[in-house]
Amino acid sequence: MPTLLLLILFIFVPSAHAEPDLLSFADSLAAEEDYYRAITEYKRFLHSTPNDYQAAYAQLAIAKSLIAGQRWIQADLALEKVWIIYPDSNEAETAKRLHAEAAYNRGDFEAARSRYETLKNNSLIGANRAAHYKIGLSQLQQNMPEEARSSFSKLPASLNQKLSLSLDEYQQLTQKSPQLAGSLSAILPGAGQLYTERPRQAGMAFALNAAFIYGAVEAWDNENYAIAGILSLFEIGWYGGNIYNAMNNAHKYNRRQQDQFLQDFQQRFGLSLGWQQGHPQLQALFNF
Repeated sequence: MPTLLLLILFIFVPSAHAEPDLLSFADSLAAEEDYYRAITEYKRFLHSTPNDYQAAYAQLAIAKSLIAGQRWIQADLALEKVWIIYPDSNEAETAKRLHAEAAYNRGDFEAARSRYETLKNNSLIGANRAAHYKIGLSQLQQNMPEEARSSFSKLPASLNQKLSLSLDEYQQLTQKSPQLAGSLSAILPGAGQLYTERPRQAGMAFALNAAFIYGAVEAWDNENYAIAGILSLFEIGWYGGNIYNAMNNAHKYNRRQQDQFLQDFQQRFGLSLGWQQGHPQLQALFNF
């Protein structure tokens, strides 16, 4: 009898232990930035407990992990599942916001604007205002200041006034003309690079082109026509490259100016859509 009792205890005691907390384990993996394993554990949780009250949370967590891993297509599909399968959950609204932010963060500004337009139709004031701001910011990212001004005009007057003043600064940024840079380098190799504030490149462009021209002329004078022809071909390549480089430098200069402005702009206007107790709140931080 004692032996039988011990055998029964040995068989049934392990089953008395609680099942491991799959969701907690998945969260810990995500916190450690082990996103791919976290996704597996969230899926395991959904498979084993599909009707759990935290199912919407797990599905949203899968989408967040995919975003963190920059698996954009899968992330979009995972986010769509949240509001399709769990339309009445708080996570559904969060998924729609992340759907728009994911497009913005990967530089797909047209898609981001379309998705923020959907958020504008949300009856919640915070979502509406944040959407107008991000639409304007996406337009500014694509160098469309007047369109951005129109979007910002739908924000509260005090905020719109500050944003409008910053847009005035944006439109007064120093810009370099790619056409002028190319023309200058066509006239004198290196001049376009000097115009775009690349003095080292200017010196190299001038020296290399001068060297090839001098070598070709000397070879021609010495009746080394084959060498003169080879050097002339190389010079044509360097000369064309010098013009292209000058124009490219102008584009890079303009982009750097815009990027620096946008960085400062977003630091000054830290406006985003946050969530408190399941409800959207417009969060703003102004640094002047």
